Amino acid sequence: MTTNQSNRLTMAKTLRQFFSAEQAKYAGNNPLTVRIADFNTIVDHLEHLASVQTTDTTADTGLKSDARILMTNLTVAYANTAADYFDGKDSPLSKQLTTSKTKINKMSGVEAKIYCNRLYNVVNDNRANLDPDYVTASEADQWFTAINNFDAKAYDAGINIDASQNATQDLKAEFEKLRLCIQKLDRLMKKYGILNPSFYGNFKISRKISDLGTRHNETPPQE
Repeated sequence: MTTNQSNRLTMAKTLRQFFSAEQAKYAGNNPLTVRIADFNTIVDHLEHLASVQTTDTTADTGLKSDARILMTNLTVAYANTAADYFDGKDSPLSKQLTTSKTKINKMSGVEAKIYCNRLYNVVNDNRANLDPDYVTASEADQWFTAINNFDAKAYDAGINIDASQNATQDLKAEFEKLRLCIQKLDRLMKKYGILNPSFYGNFKISRKISDLGTRHNETPPQE
């Protein structure tokens, strides 16, 4: 990644951490919750692409098909089970969690792992509101282990040895998605400037992290 991209990713990760820590402040704001979920997916994707970009994709060409199949099967099983619970409860979670093997199988290894991990996080973040009979603690642990055990980079290396070069182009496109998503977050957050100035102020601080890497190169204004 370029220095600018690295700074922007640092900002995005800081903002992701901010939203995670301040969930109570925007609870019930479904449009913002959905937008933050989209934002988190983009950040996850950027992190994986950055990792792929620096990986020697020819070093490990072993396909971990069994691990991918297990990850996919458990994601479909438990995400859809959770979706059924949230269905009809005036929640956007049911739609987010409804998925299929066909959808996941069309993704690259990296994309599939990001997606499965995203659905796991949605379920895990809402465990307090989810009937434990739907997804038990043991099942959630099994699901999480399957995701972690799937080596997406090794899988994709066996399919496409140019993954590192492709990641460079994909990063550019994903950063553009990040830019547009943050614009929309800015718009949805504006009301908190009135309703909760402290929360909004901390949001703005998190948004400015990306400037830290470039300010030292700027020429100070003349008196």
